[in-house]
Amino acid sequence: MSIVTVYLLKIILLSGSLYSYYRIFLADRHFHRFNRLFLLGIPLLALALPFIHLPFGGYFWRTGQTIPSLPGITSATPQDGQWHETDAITPGPLPATADWTMLAAIAYILIALVLFYLFLRELRYIWLLAKACSVEKVVRLGHIRLFLTTEPSAPFSFLNCIFWNDQLDRDSSLGRQVFRHELNHIRQRHSLDLLLLKPLTALCWINPFFHLIYREIKVIHEFLADNDAITEGDRYQYAEGLVWQTVRNPPSSLLHAFSGKTQSRAFIQSPIKRRITMITRTSRNNLLGRAMILPLLLLLCCAFAARLQPHPNTRLIDGPLLTVVIDAGHGGIDPGAVNKDGVQEKDINLALAEKVKQLAGEYNVRVLLTRDKDELSGNKATVRESLMYRAQMANDNKADLFIAIHTDMQPSAYVKGFNIYVAENNTHYAQCVELGSALTASLQKTYTTEVALKKRKENIYVLRGTNMPAVLLSFGNMNNEEDLSFIRKEDNQEKVARDVLEAVQTYAKAHPRQ
Repeated sequence: MSIVTVYLLKIILLSGSLYSYYRIFLADRHFHRFNRLFLLGIPLLALALPFIHLPFGGYFWRTGQTIPSLPGITSATPQDGQWHETDAITPGPLPATADWTMLAAIAYILIALVLFYLFLRELRYIWLLAKACSVEKVVRLGHIRLFLTTEPSAPFSFLNCIFWNDQLDRDSSLGRQVFRHELNHIRQRHSLDLLLLKPLTALCWINPFFHLIYREIKVIHEFLADNDAITEGDRYQYAEGLVWQTVRNPPSSLLHAFSGKTQSRAFIQSPIKRRITMITRTSRNNLLGRAMILPLLLLLCCAFAARLQPHPNTRLIDGPLLTVVIDAGHGGIDPGAVNKDGVQEKDINLALAEKVKQLAGEYNVRVLLTRDKDELSGNKATVRESLMYRAQMANDNKADLFIAIHTDMQPSAYVKGFNIYVAENNTHYAQCVELGSALTASLQKTYTTEVALKKRKENIYVLRGTNMPAVLLSFGNMNNEEDLSFIRKEDNQEKVARDVLEAVQTYAKAHPRQ
């Protein structure tokens, strides 16, 4: 599941939880200002909370995991001394996930663009309506502009503008109440709420709760404006005026019309019924409903923002530590890949290997490095001797696993992501595939990782010459700026190092030692 999909699901869960609380404990109560702030805060909190990581002083104990199966293995061949993919040959078809993901992303963006277009069209409708009024039809009342119009859906307001229907006498008792109603919309800046929420509902159109919140906050605006408008005059006459205005044509959804009607529908389904009920209902203070928000927010923060750390004394298996040889590729006179800026692969490989060793104790893993400085492994004179030393070192120490760390250098800068290689001529080939599968699943949480394992047509000596399951990790394309920038950052190196160690634990759990 992609990061964007997980993020959208979190937004839906957060906003759904808070909106459900609102409907049960807060809706149709008389604390409208509180409800307005609460509803406005739901989308903002839902969008921001998944990005917040709160420090939490607890630990969790790791449990066993199953190793996911891979959809296939691709065959690769070296080019210019580096790793390059060629024809796919293996056990099953490669996934079409990328194609479906791209189509889904395009569809999502297109729908969002259509909704943004409708939003802009509503703004244009308001602008054209104001422009159509002649100078004689525009009255300035301080910072407020009153537009006299024959628009059937008037009176309504937007920002500091009131659009007034000529058929309604402003000097009548009802006219004065309606004018105060629209004036309250302007004074309380209700239009700003809609200008904030409308783009958010377009951006996160897949979230039904954002649309419900948008509709509900328009009703809250009407409650607030009604409450101040009926402080003077007959509330029943005011309610009668609401019913009268309901039969008129609806305005744009961005406007605050006196009737509050957003579409043609029966009276019993309209917000008008809720407004009349609110006008005639006696106010009651529901302090408990508001106070319970605090524990709800605390619960959501713990669920979506708090992060538990693995317990430092976690033991995956009983007995001696799991021994893993980490081979930092190249070194010394062999720089490995070198990009146009002079960045050398050997330095990145060593930094990653050292980070894995540094964190290994937390995962009950003993790490042996084939080199811990800038030299050929074993301080050998030639690359060939160094390769033989690495395999022999792992065999002599009876290591449980062997992991070689490299960084790629593709000719194209558009190729990106991590890759994992296995060798068919390793005596533990099936276990190599399982280890590679566990590494793929773990690394995918942090960065783009090729789903299918790869195997080279030519021998990879360190994978062939070792007597234990062995894989080669390629941490990105040094010719791709995004890959290179990611893997050179120390905090990202720690993330991938933890991913590697978690994958080792997952594999070891599936293969307990006797």
